[in-house]
Amino acid sequence: MPKHWIRIAGLKEGEHGQEFEIKDKFFQAYEYSDVKTGNFIVNTLVVIRGLDRKLTINIEGIITNLLCDNCARKLEWPISIISNFVIKESEKEMESTDEVIYVLANQHQLIINQLIFEMINLAIPSKRAHNKSEEGECDKEMLELMEKYATNKKQEIDPRWEGLNKLK
Repeated sequence: MPKHWIRIAGLKEGEHGQEFEIKDKFFQAYEYSDVKTGNFIVNTLVVIRGLDRKLTINIEGIITNLLCDNCARKLEWPISIISNFVIKESEKEMESTDEVIYVLANQHQLIINQLIFEMINLAIPSKRAHNKSEEGECDKEMLELMEKYATNKKQEIDPRWEGLNKLK
């Protein structure tokens, strides 16, 4: 997998941007990712003002391998995410947080693959369903089959538990 990195040392004061294109190959390194395919444009902007360094990452694109939770038909999910970070120098390695990225004093570049991966995966909603205005409607045939098999099963109560119902 290609490494996507941004330069953080030796930059003059001001704004420094880069653009990356992320495709399916990027996600092959992440075996347990919900996202396996998609097309994304990643824009980064490093802003240097005195000793302050800030990083903005903007990701726009489409996840192409998600399945609808209602009908299991494939759907594409557009995403647009912007995250802002503060870059701080540290004498020893420290765990970065949601807002602060710690780098060593002699570090010249920052590999942002993990940040890109996390931002894309966090943009996936917990409920994935076709939106009538964009992707059309759910597969009616599949919905009918699911309804048929869900309603045909009458729950029979185990006679051993009926005594507990009387206690209510």
